[in-house]
This record gives sequence, structure tokens and C-alpha cells, in this order.
Amino acid sequence: MDIMSKATPKLGVVISYTAIILLGGAQNAAANGCPVTQAVVVSNAGSQSAKGSLSQAFVVPPAYEQVSGRIRFLSNEWPQYFGTEYNDTYLARLTAPGKVEIIASGNVNSSSWSSGLLGYNGATPEIRYNTDLSGLVGQTVQLAYEVQDVGDTIVDSALAIDAVQVIRTDQFVPVAGQGGALTGASTISGSFGQAVKLTFTNQNILGTTISVKDASPFGQTKESIILPQQSVTFTFVAFGEEPMGWDFEVSTNSDAFVVSYGVESTWTEGMPQNPCY
Repeated sequence: MDIMSKATPKLGVVISYTAIILLGGAQNAAANGCPVTQAVVVSNAGSQSAKGSLSQAFVVPPAYEQVSGRIRFLSNEWPQYFGTEYNDTYLARLTAPGKVEIIASGNVNSSSWSSGLLGYNGATPEIRYNTDLSGLVGQTVQLAYEVQDVGDTIVDSALAIDAVQVIRTDQFVPVAGQGGALTGASTISGSFGQAVKLTFTNQNILGTTISVKDASPFGQTKESIILPQQSVTFTFVAFGEEPMGWDFEVSTNSDAFVVSYGVESTWTEGMPQNPCY
């Protein structure tokens, strides 16, 4: 829903100071190119404290380490009260463990104004934000938006908020609980994504052969010779809904076989299950 350019005199879309769900559960709705679909206007109308606020907490999924969106400041203080003490303010903030970031802030007098929308006299240019969530996977973060009346409680201001997305930043992520050492024929199994990377490192002083077979029908077999202390990575791809079950049969023709391995996947526990489907 695009509320940034829709001009209408109706105020029925305005949400007052009562908080509502903004992200709708980022774990289940977030994906690259799949925006969370709610769009709202948070206003100070009807608030006894002259403040309108809206917030939503969500858990950052693996591989989704940016959040973006856009806002516009709307006000009936403009143009009549522009430059006066009736200087309503707005604030957008992200709060996370060990991190507080002001995404955007301003007031009536510091803003540039044009014709209004959604029933407000004036609207600022669109403000787009893209906020880094690096290091916060598995942590709960909160997006908060506030509008504060200044000098009166009669003439209202608001924030229009939409296009909020949690953005995928990594194609492959390490799979927790997978990896270790192999000393002979073995099977690596698990619930992974549509693409899986298996990286093997030869820990022996001699070179070794390795063969890895995707045990699914029509699955590929990939082979290599790994020199001492060197690595090889095999990538397997299948089509289907994530997560999907995989079984890899590992074998060797070498007498001395000591390798360590790790697994990366396009899906791991805690990520959305193909939310664009």
C-alpha cells in the first residue's frame, strides 16, 4: 500500500496514539522484495498527553540484517503556524541490545513543506531509511515512531509510515549444529534451503579423495582430490519449499581420510519459510 502520494481529505486511516502492529511479525513476513504490507499514519490526535506513538518489536532472522522503510511528516500547523512556538516534532527510533539509533527526527519549523495529503495541510518530502542490523541476529529490536504536539493540543501533526521491509543481506548462512570431523564414509543430513554449500578441509598430511552424493532421486555426485590442509566446497541446488530435507553420502577411496566440514545454506532455523510464496 502506497500512502505517500495519495491525497485524500478523509482521516479514517489515521491511527491515534494507540499502538498497533506495524511489522506483523518480521520472522514470517520479511524477505528481500517482500515488504511488510501494513501502512499506517500515527497521529497525536485524541491524545491527552499530546503525543502519538507506535512501536513494534521483532526478532532479527538470520541473513536479514537491514530494515528499511519510509516516512513523511504531516501537519496542520503548516502554513499558518510555521515559524511560531507551535513547533510539533517527530521521531523515528530503533532500539536493540546495546544500540539506540535515531532513524529520523525533526519539527515543523526545520522542515520543508509542500501540499498536504491524508487531510493534513502540509507534507514534508519523503524520508527513506535503511538501518543496519548487523550483529543482532536472534535479538529483539524495536522500531518506534512518535509525534509530539508543542505549544497546544488542538492542531495536530502525524507521521505516514509504509514500505517497511526487513531485507535479506546474505545468500548463505552457516547452519548451527552442523559441522565437525569425518574419518570415513558418513552421511550428512538436515533441513536446509534450496541451495547448500558443503566445505571440506583435509586435516591429514597426505592428500585425499572425496566423493559427495546427493541421495535424493536424480541427485548429483561431486568428487575432488584435496591436498593437505586445503579445502573444497561443493554446492548443491534443488527446487522446493524451504526448509527441505537433504541427505549427503560422503565417501573416499583413500586409506587415510581425516577431514573437517561445515555447512552453509540459503535457509537455517529462525529464518522465514519462503515468505514470498
